[in-house]
Amino acid sequence: MPALTRGPLPARVYWVRRILVLGTAVLLVVAIARLLGGGSDAKDGADDAAELSADTSSAPAVTGGTGPVTPGETRTKKKRPGKGKQTSTAPVLAAPTGPCVGSDIAVTPKVGNAVGGRDVMIVLQLRTITAEACTWRVTPRALTVNITSGKDPIWSSRQCPQAVPRRDVVVRKAVTTNVGLVWKQAKRSGSTCMVGTAWAMPGWYHVTAAALGGEPSDVQFELKTPAAATVTVTATPKNQPKNQPKNQPKKKPGQSPSGAVEPD
Repeated sequence: MPALTRGPLPARVYWVRRILVLGTAVLLVVAIARLLGGGSDAKDGADDAAELSADTSSAPAVTGGTGPVTPGETRTKKKRPGKGKQTSTAPVLAAPTGPCVGSDIAVTPKVGNAVGGRDVMIVLQLRTITAEACTWRVTPRALTVNITSGKDPIWSSRQCPQAVPRRDVVVRKAVTTNVGLVWKQAKRSGSTCMVGTAWAMPGWYHVTAAALGGEPSDVQFELKTPAAATVTVTATPKNQPKNQPKNQPKKKPGQSPSGAVEPD
């Protein structure tokens, strides 16, 4: 018996089959896309978690801070000025233990700006040689000051004892004690330090000073020429009469001459 052949199916059946095949293909594409996308997201999440944990482990732990601290930054505490201990640099001066011996005192003269015809200040710098500190009585007998120009004696405290100040001073080995002496008007002392003595001429001089029994010290200084005073003279105009008469009578010569008279 020959097989029966079926005729063509209706068009609706073909459309249903086509839709089913197309839907199955779409579902397969979606499933494959989700599978691939889910694996990539999982990998990215794992990488982000690894990076976050690495950053957290590399950042230093900060405790007790009040402000934000970035990694690699070290908080240092600044010292405020004036908080440390202040030490005094002034030396402790020794107290005098008794009177000074003249031979233990070194006297060094010092002359600043010396101008002829004016008072010259001579500063005597005192120091002890052996004793740490002692008291010394400055008098014309205990101290001698001389000013010379070559072999020519110019001034001496022996002839002018009033120039030496009389007082008690503390002389130390560590620091200098200064005593001032005035060479009055830069004049020669002469034999008795009189007022009418001559002035010392500008030039170079030597001043020596010594305590009684001590070694003298010699210092050279220059006596400068005083600056000449500038005198300004202002001319005064002569007063002339404004209204003079044009015709004035001439004076007649006197009968007696006003000059010398020749003899007859």
